[in-house]
Amino acid sequence: MKLTENSKMFIIGTFILVVGILLVVIGNSISTSESTILKNQVVDNLSFEHASLEYNNGVSTFKVEVTNDNLDTYNLKYIEINFKDSNDNINKLIGYIGESIASSETKEIVAKVDKDLSSSTRLEYVIIK
Repeated sequence: MKLTENSKMFIIGTFILVVGILLVVIGNSISTSESTILKNQVVDNLSFEHASLEYNNGVSTFKVEVTNDNLDTYNLKYIEINFKDSNDNINKLIGYIGESIASSETKEIVAKVDKDLSSSTRLEYVIIK
């Protein structure tokens, strides 16, 4: 049985489509929970963006940019950074950005802990005033 030129093109197109769909599905399934929990968040008009988490030599390093979206200076003591696992156990880090952050100002938090936080399932910020 000989395939026509149109049949060959249809088979090749279908093959490429199936391979593309498989790559998307596989790519989504291997994405880490880290990328999901490190999404941007807003708490009391403070924006938490560009979060990252690295685990090296027994130490987790968490970084996030905090921007004050309020019209006035925001006064605070510190920010609790709570990483929760699937059993709701909390690993708490403390983030310091000074006693205040001016309107539209951005500061970076860098917090470290001697635990592997990469299997965390949720991230929550609590502002302590």
